[in-house]
Parts: sequence; C-alpha cells; structure tokens
Amino acid sequence: MKRITQLFIVCTILLLFSGKGYAQRAMQIKEKGPMFITTASFSHGFVRIPYAPLEGEDTYETEILKQGLPSVSLSQFFGFQFNPYLALGVGLGFDYWTKKNAFVPLYVDFRVTMLQGTFAPQWYVNLGYANRWHIDSKPYKAKAGNSGDYIIHGAKSGLMAETGIGVKVSVRYNTALIISAFAKFQESSLRYYGGLANPSQTIKPLLVDTDQPCMYISLGVRAGVIF
Repeated sequence: MKRITQLFIVCTILLLFSGKGYAQRAMQIKEKGPMFITTASFSHGFVRIPYAPLEGEDTYETEILKQGLPSVSLSQFFGFQFNPYLALGVGLGFDYWTKKNAFVPLYVDFRVTMLQGTFAPQWYVNLGYANRWHIDSKPYKAKAGNSGDYIIHGAKSGLMAETGIGVKVSVRYNTALIISAFAKFQESSLRYYGGLANPSQTIKPLLVDTDQPCMYISLGVRAGVIF
C-alpha cells in the first residue's frame, strides 16, 4: 500500500510539472503588440472581355468571353495585435500580372484569429486602392489561336479588396507562419479596338481606342511570416 501511495504521489508531481510546462509553452505565444506580416502569393484572375467582330461584319459584337490572367505579388503588413484574436493595420504590396503590367496596392487590413493555440484558423479582409505602376503599351491577342481581337489589360488604377482564410502556425513567441486561400477583386479597365470599321489585321494590333471599365477577379494562395 505504501509503494502504491508513493507511486501515486510521484505521478501526481509529474503531471503537475507537465501541466505547468504546457501552460508555460502556451503562454509563449504573443497575444498583444506590434505585428508585421510579409507574404508572397500566386493567383489566377478572370475578366470578361469584348468579343471581336465576326469576319465580314463591320460592327463590334457585344458578346463577351472569359480569359485567365495569372499574377504574383509581394506584400508587407504593418499593424497592431490588440489581443489573441484581433489585429488591424495597413499594407503595401506589389502585384505583377503576367500580361506585363503591375500595380502597387495600399490597403487597410483587418484580421481575426479564431482560436488560441499553436495551430489556429485565421480570416482576413483588406480594402484599399491599387495604383497602376507599369503597363505594356503593346496590345496582344485576347486569346490563343486565330483571334483577331487585340487588348491591353489593367489599363487604369482602381479600388481593390481581398479576403482569405487559412491557418496560422506559431513557431516562437512572436513568430508564426501563415498560409491562406484568397479571393481578390481589382477595379480597372480594358483597352480594345471599338471602332465600327473592321481594319486589316496589319493595322488592328496597333489600335486600342476604347476603355471599358471592368472588375478583375482572382483566386489564389498566399503564404508568409508573422513577426
């Protein structure tokens, strides 16, 4: 009976110290203070584009098509974590579209960490304005094949919004990794030839005389470091 009592006491002490150590480790996760997030992302965007005139017609059709638009981006968040769950700040990014143009978005970012712990789901939303930094002035085909439609994507600056959900993995007191799936909305315009006459294929690639406001929608994955 004495040995059983001694074994019980030893096990209790071990459990207490183990629980204390776990509590200390849990408390090592940062709960308040300045927050900085550096991320990189890849996305695939879509936009509805005007449809070129049919052969032999001299009017521009109103029918539209969909076209993919891959892009990569880098962004930096500067903000404050108010408690284990809420953070607010501003962000600055650089978005490069594979159609040879780029935007510099500036936005307000709000984040919610839904649970405490090493692995925690996180949701964010940001709203801002993306300034067109560079654009390739040379029009290109709207689609592969024998398309006679030439366009320029992302011709203007505009409002932007992004929302995403993912997981935050704490690795140190003030360091965590994050990966999210997101949807992004970018207001801009599309330049294309909108004249009534149907010019020759030699001249048409040089003509982009119409700006059509449009919304670019992108789906992608973002990964980064919180510190």
